Amino acid sequence: MDGFVTLSEILTKLAVAVILGGIIGWERETHDRPAGLRTHVLVCVGSAVYMILSMSFTANADPSRIASQVATGMGFLGAGTIIRHRSGVRGLTTAASLWAVAAIGLCVGRGGQGYMIAVSTTAFVFVALRGLSWVEKRMVTKKRQYRQATLRVRSAKEVMPHLQSLVSEHDALMKSLDIGESAENGTQQIRLALRLSSDTTANRLTLAMTSLEGILSIEWD
Repeated sequence: MDGFVTLSEILTKLAVAVILGGIIGWERETHDRPAGLRTHVLVCVGSAVYMILSMSFTANADPSRIASQVATGMGFLGAGTIIRHRSGVRGLTTAASLWAVAAIGLCVGRGGQGYMIAVSTTAFVFVALRGLSWVEKRMVTKKRQYRQATLRVRSAKEVMPHLQSLVSEHDALMKSLDIGESAENGTQQIRLALRLSSDTTANRLTLAMTSLEGILSIEWD
């Protein structure tokens, strides 16, 4: 390649980037994700422009360096779409789709066989987002959620054996445990990080815990 790119080639690449990025962005937009149509289009177009500039106006350009820099930058952008809340973490799939769209944009900017790679990747990503979501909803029978509970008890030593058995009976898993003195005299505080199945809600577990002797109060974060 002699480094010269015509205006028509540039416009073609940008148009293809808009279309391919828009396809993935539309899928995310229909699910009301934080990064939707516009974000995915901008990421795809921006990645394509970086590749075009690298190959057009830099002598002896190394496209791999541009690709690595774009991938690094996408890490920061993707992190902004990840949200932690009470039931777990959301936004990981959207962050991954942005990362994939950046790669698609680089392929479009490369041109030639890059078009084929970009179109094929877009198809696979779209199928993964749409098709695998359907599979997950029907094949994954137990969706997990993570919650934290703070218990005020008379004696942690007496309560813990019964509490561990109760958690197991409700198909929950104790991920972490912290025992300390409560602000109220004569009581202790137990802080639990629990993984709950879809069959176990915080309300059901609260009712079961309150039936145990020695537990004075329960609060969920």
